[in-house]
Amino acid sequence: MELEGVVHDGVIVPDDTTALAEGTRVRIEPVKVGKQMTFGQLFGDLVIDSPDLPTDLAAQHEHYRLVKPKR
Repeated sequence: MELEGVVHDGVIVPDDTTALAEGTRVRIEPVKVGKQMTFGQLFGDLVIDSPDLPTDLAAQHEHYRLVKPKR
């Protein structure tokens, strides 16, 4: 079994606190986490090039998605 968690004020808190019974001995191994990236950094180079999409899709998404009148 492998659990993940974080340290809060010197106390290790697992993500799933019900996974282990009270008093269970554990071995802890720190994990290096890479730099946190924003959504824009992760997907900024993703381009959808489709000539079939309307040019005002972003501004009028409720019209196209919910068939509401254009604003």
